[in-house]
Amino acid sequence: MLLLAGTEKSGKSYEAAAFSGSDLIGRTFWIEIGEGEGHHYGAVPGARYELVPHDGSLRDILDAVRWAVWQPRGEDGKPNAIVLDSVSVLWELLGDEQAVISRRRAAERAARQKQPAPTDPTDYTITTDQWNVAKKRWGLVIDALRHHDGPVILCARMDEVTLFDAAGQPTKDRTWKIQAEKKLPFEVTGTLQLRGYRRAFLTGMRSLTLNITPDKTVPYPGFSLDKLMRDLGLHELEAAPRTYVAPQPEAYVEEHDSELARLADRNNRSREARQNAAQGQLPDPEAVSRAIRAAFESRSDKRRELVKVRAHYGASVLAQVVVSTPWGEMDANAAIDTALLNIEPATPGEQAGRPQPSGPAPAALPLDADEIERRLAEALSAPDAEQRLHTMREEYGAAPLAQTVVQTEWGTVDANSAITMALMSGNERQSAGSAPAPAPEPAPQQSPPVEPPAPPAPRTAPRRASMTAEERARANMIAELELQAQMLGMNTTEFVADLLPAGATSVEDIRGGSRLQDHIRGHRAQVLAAFTKRGMAQAAAEYAKFGDRVPARNINQFITGVLQGK
Repeated sequence: MLLLAGTEKSGKSYEAAAFSGSDLIGRTFWIEIGEGEGHHYGAVPGARYELVPHDGSLRDILDAVRWAVWQPRGEDGKPNAIVLDSVSVLWELLGDEQAVISRRRAAERAARQKQPAPTDPTDYTITTDQWNVAKKRWGLVIDALRHHDGPVILCARMDEVTLFDAAGQPTKDRTWKIQAEKKLPFEVTGTLQLRGYRRAFLTGMRSLTLNITPDKTVPYPGFSLDKLMRDLGLHELEAAPRTYVAPQPEAYVEEHDSELARLADRNNRSREARQNAAQGQLPDPEAVSRAIRAAFESRSDKRRELVKVRAHYGASVLAQVVVSTPWGEMDANAAIDTALLNIEPATPGEQAGRPQPSGPAPAALPLDADEIERRLAEALSAPDAEQRLHTMREEYGAAPLAQTVVQTEWGTVDANSAITMALMSGNERQSAGSAPAPAPEPAPQQSPPVEPPAPPAPRTAPRRASMTAEERARANMIAELELQAQMLGMNTTEFVADLLPAGATSVEDIRGGSRLQDHIRGHRAQVLAAFTKRGMAQAAAEYAKFGDRVPARNINQFITGVLQGK
């Protein structure tokens, strides 16, 4: 993967088009984002590339990339090449997506406060969490390109900018800045900089054939991409031209709303199944058995299909339905767990619903206890701890994790429980600097004790002294919602999807205490069962004492006790 960065009119696209005529490669796929010059470069001598269409949304751009990656080599065995022109516009698109979300949130806040909607961009900001989302979506494209077995050319804009000193004052020094996600130069094989027309420099090259260390920037006279590929010892490349289509960041909003609606529908169906089960109306065991069998024998993503079955009926309902399986007679929830453990790793081609290309499939992730312990420790010390922990659970799968025993600061537990406890601990640590824990009993007015302070309260619980009774009740309910979500293996937004108003993304946006109360009360039995299943008998006994009382007054002390293994 090569980054071709250059100033305006320095010949980036021209060189990419010329490379499409190289005898090192077969077909060239050109994916154009916001440039509109794809057809123009077809007049370059020897150019022979194909424009890959898309509608300007990241979803469709990603589909175009994946399509190009999975195209087979020709009969001559030469690799295909991919050209992405330009990644600078792709990064701008991802920023625009988050700007749309920020603008809509600001408008909704203004509407609630009966104020006019903001029109000035300075009236709303893109938060750090939103930039993290943008980077994650950027990573989807880069990761898809990494699966390609030929050359990938990423075209980017580059500017010469002034450096500033520690006081924020401009200096006389200048440097070259690439207009893309800042980590891109570290993710490619190397960067070819065009600092002017045909003024080429190589930097950050990783090569065993070129005598250039990665920390050096050297001139590259008489350059062409064909010459560079030969100097690198490579014999594969892929490029695909694309007609101009305006980026559509609003498409992300549609995806966002569609996902919330899907989660709400799933939770509604699961709740209906639980209500029917409470009245003795369990689903037909034969129908459940057929659904599990069909998911396990699916030609697509077996794990995803099995999880869909569990989401459709609900884990607590499935636990009451006995089915026959190849592994014996057991409850349907256990049958899904067993099926998940018996899934053989799928090839990338099978997962994408396309024929498998030539070349070995990536190895399945081993359930190595030491590796899981290391990743848990790294996640807890990282700013994006919650995201990393959820990613771990998605990568390994809850069922395999539950079969792996690890050593943690909370004792010896299965890895799935360790992730849940880490999520809860992460929430505690995030609030350490802003919200001290409430004491179990009101403390008299006196000097602080000498002994160490109590553990920090959950991140949603602000200072009790400054809260009204209504605010305390709501903080307690939100704390329990987060606990329930984590014990059931979901993130909080997914857990409360059916309660969120349109466009909302946080539990803080839910209005109406009675809806929160009903949701918490309706899931306590499942959470109690989760404590028991994980061998947390003391926590289960204490949690059972809450009964039907919502909000639970001592939920924060209970969570602290769970974290400390009491």
